[in-house]
Amino acid sequence: MAEIHPTAIIDPLAHLAADVKIGAYAIIKGEVHIGEGTVVHDHTHIHGCARIGRRCKIGPAAYVGLEPQHLKYNGELTWTVVGDDVVIRETATIHRSFHAGEEHATRIGDRCFIMAAAHVAHDCSIGNDAVLANAVLLAGHCTIGQKCFLGGGVGLHQFCRVGRLAIIAGNEGLSQDIPPFASVRNGMLRGYNAVGCRRNGLPPATIVAIRAAYHRLAKHRIRSTALAAIRAEVPQLPEVVEILAFIEASKRGIVPSFPQRAFVDTESRG
Repeated sequence: MAEIHPTAIIDPLAHLAADVKIGAYAIIKGEVHIGEGTVVHDHTHIHGCARIGRRCKIGPAAYVGLEPQHLKYNGELTWTVVGDDVVIRETATIHRSFHAGEEHATRIGDRCFIMAAAHVAHDCSIGNDAVLANAVLLAGHCTIGQKCFLGGGVGLHQFCRVGRLAIIAGNEGLSQDIPPFASVRNGMLRGYNAVGCRRNGLPPATIVAIRAAYHRLAKHRIRSTALAAIRAEVPQLPEVVEILAFIEASKRGIVPSFPQRAFVDTESRG
């Protein structure tokens, strides 16, 4: 039987696994499903249609599944989905999606670590094993790849994407996409995430190819020229192809590479 503090308030619509623990003054409101072994600490709120995985640790005073901060939201029953083994620390906020239906849910992948006072806005998607340090602020519709690390105080504009295994230094405010394996500091690409690539077991040949791809991005000011150079001069390993595909799919543009301030498409030069 679930261990529920007598001061907690649990909606009759909620479904709790047998060994869930709910702390003092926590509020579970709506059709919330909480998986085995999850602990909801004191003063935490979980609202709306929410599916929380197994062995998660949420709170204290975290807010998961509250209404999206969107001027056109009209009270629809929208979704939040949190994976297994996720840690959501004190006062972190995760808002449910703007559109109805579980397929549109705000999603947190498995084994993510969302530190104190971080904010994940409506319709965001965070890949497995991502880390959001204290006070990270994600605006709506952001996509964070697997095993990314966002330093404390990072702020991302709506619809920004961060490729997997990228690392962003603390207190960065960014409005463009960050490719896979990138390292970002002072508003610019500073090459690749060398430590992250090594720690995650990428082979030496793959790391050399990733480094070579980021060298070409820094060398060529025109984006199409940079991509052509990567295709012509860098071994087309899966990770290099991933970088190319990510950049080509970007709608917001890519964070500029040091020392150039921006990539310019040939089509936009008149």
